Amino acid sequence: TGFLDELGGPSAYGYNINIPLPPGTGEEGFLYVLDNVVMPILEEYKPDIIINSAGQDNHYTDPITNMNFTAQGYAKLNDRLNPDIAVLEGGYSIEGALPYVNLGIILAMAGIDYSHVHEPDYDRDRLKQPKDITEYIKQISEIVYSRWKDKEDLRIKEFKGYDQVERTRQIYYDTDRILENQSQNFKICKKCSGLNTIKSQSGEGYRVFAIQIPVDACSKCIDEGYRLYKNPKGNYTHVYLQDRVNDEYHAK
Repeated sequence: TGFLDELGGPSAYGYNINIPLPPGTGEEGFLYVLDNVVMPILEEYKPDIIINSAGQDNHYTDPITNMNFTAQGYAKLNDRLNPDIAVLEGGYSIEGALPYVNLGIILAMAGIDYSHVHEPDYDRDRLKQPKDITEYIKQISEIVYSRWKDKEDLRIKEFKGYDQVERTRQIYYDTDRILENQSQNFKICKKCSGLNTIKSQSGEGYRVFAIQIPVDACSKCIDEGYRLYKNPKGNYTHVYLQDRVNDEYHAK
């Protein structure tokens, strides 16, 4: 996920929503966020499709994350969310979490009673969420939802007077030990979502330039995207173009 202030690019500022939860968050905290932030936003936004990325790193038996979510919590979340798709993703407690969590999720999606699904070592009292964490989650939820309600005003305040916005960041891929330096440029266009370009390089010697033409792109942004692809300014090992208007992908 990300930080609270990472609200998205200029064309969709406020629609990127991160809700960072602290270590020790349990079933109570996850379901509070679902009921008081996620579901109200979904009700207002009315998405065409809902996908639950059902990663299980936040289970109480996971050795890395120090969270206290349970199989019952996962099942209840999936029941209330009622997603079109649930993608059973990763987690590091193969025996302690995955069999019970996956069963709870599947039963909830099938509309079958899941109240009997518990881990063998489940202890409600031991996993009870501390009061200070509960209060913190309530505060975070209030901040996130208020920003959602004020997203249009926040967008105007953030980008007024700009014709483009550039953001830089470093990303470390720990599995491959690669440090990426990335620069992303958003064109602010009055007729469409605007052209989006990314410059990326790493210590491995690769230098990449990527161009994305948005699905609602105006003719000017389409032409600009292809111009940058044909004549990129810089020495790159790879250049990519994604044309979402014509559903085309180019690479060189």
